Amino acid sequence: MKKLIFILVAFIGIQGISMAQCSDELLGVCYPAIGNYKFLKSYPIKMKKSKKGQPPGVAQNSIVLNAGVTYRVTPCNASEYEGKLVVSLYSGDAMVSSSYDPKSKTHYPGFEFQCRKSGVYYLSFYFDEGLEGCGMVLLSQKN
Repeated sequence: MKKLIFILVAFIGIQGISMAQCSDELLGVCYPAIGNYKFLKSYPIKMKKSKKGQPPGVAQNSIVLNAGVTYRVTPCNASEYEGKLVVSLYSGDAMVSSSYDPKSKTHYPGFEFQCRKSGVYYLSFYFDEGLEGCGMVLLSQKN
């Protein structure tokens, strides 16, 4: 019985180490990308591969942004996953900006947004092509 418990604890520990970059350690990897902006919040995102013929899974968070403030939204991917994180900012149903241009199939390292109207906005997250992925989005504001 002791052997079984030891093996189980060791297995759980190994899984935790292999997924380490997909958790708190990823913040340390991503943080330099915000440059001289002030860190506000991180959004860890992990999704399984979408089923064949299904659209990619999408997660969404609401945020309150203030007029007159410039924000930076920075996606960051865990290197051990194939999926590339896409983050888009919405005001109501209208997309304001995105880290991905589907026409040119170009991924950008993030985007800046000059907020002109205070209110509730939405960040939408998914992994390109519905691939399995793990990443983090950092929200920061200009000092």
